[in-house]
Amino acid sequence: MATFTDWMRLGEAGMTPLATLALGAAMAWIAPESAEAAAATGERSVSGVRITLGEEGRRWTLVPTLLDGKVESFLALREDVAYGENLTAVWYRKVSSADGTESWEAKAFEDQNQSKAIRAVKEALALGDSTDESWPVPMAAVAAAEPEPMVKGVLESDALAPLVADLDDPQPIVEMLEGAGWKAAWIGPLEGVALATAEPGVVACPQAVVLGALASGVETGSALEGALVARASLQVACLPTLCFQWTSDNRDAVPWGPWFCDGWTISGSPVKIGPCSARAWYGRNLSRSKTFTVTHTSWDCTVTTWGATIFQTATQQASCTYGFPEVDCDFARSTPPAAPCTSCADQCQPGICGGG
Repeated sequence: MATFTDWMRLGEAGMTPLATLALGAAMAWIAPESAEAAAATGERSVSGVRITLGEEGRRWTLVPTLLDGKVESFLALREDVAYGENLTAVWYRKVSSADGTESWEAKAFEDQNQSKAIRAVKEALALGDSTDESWPVPMAAVAAAEPEPMVKGVLESDALAPLVADLDDPQPIVEMLEGAGWKAAWIGPLEGVALATAEPGVVACPQAVVLGALASGVETGSALEGALVARASLQVACLPTLCFQWTSDNRDAVPWGPWFCDGWTISGSPVKIGPCSARAWYGRNLSRSKTFTVTHTSWDCTVTTWGATIFQTATQQASCTYGFPEVDCDFARSTPPAAPCTSCADQCQPGICGGG
């Protein structure tokens, strides 16, 4: 099987590596037993939109997942390095009651490995392998354990949860807990608190209102239009005039470039398989790339664009059976071919090729 490693090199100063991107995740869990039924309801995908929330030191990026083109959840990933046991991944998911009323559930992963959280979301939603490259963090091979319900920035099972839940403004205490290394995460404005730039007297937006507005913006498919739609929705509800930091790209519409191959090298030692024959194994590395356009809308609604390139690598393996013409069939003095002796040697693509 081909082994792939993806990484991104982003052009212009406007984009940084993931470690310094604003990443955030509020997570709602779909029970594993319901994943198959959920997958049967429509086509699921991972949006290319990225929404930045929070202030410096507490920034998060929301990654939307879609069902038939409509947002059904946001996976948020913490940008900054976690301190102590800080939560780093939260999942918000839209749920519908029997009467058709929609609400949002929030659950957080205790495991700080965001790659495992992404794997858990993929498996819960039964997302196809084709969506793996759409995530901002590489996919782990093993999923994180089931996340726990989250209330106003702390886990529902936390001994302090009842106290925090009763507070009208839990932000100061939750941020204090974060600073102490607690299992906590304050993702404003998703916890029902107005943005820091809100004018005096502005009513805080409920979480469902904010998430609903962001979902409407994502569904427009445009960075600028999406940010404006979200802003307009929240203006009517409770927040002042400003834009969300909103990033989207067209990577899904851009095809991969051709594979480029390194030369073949012999893997290990040849093995004698007959009186005058042996088998040798070969390997080589392949790589390909694609360049796409990233569009970003800032808090002041200015729009910038830049080019970004992602790379994909793979390995190709092949074998070759060869004979050695020495009169005494001396295997020790035999020399294997420099490359596989099959048509595979001319196929520049990932995978395992049959040997001659």
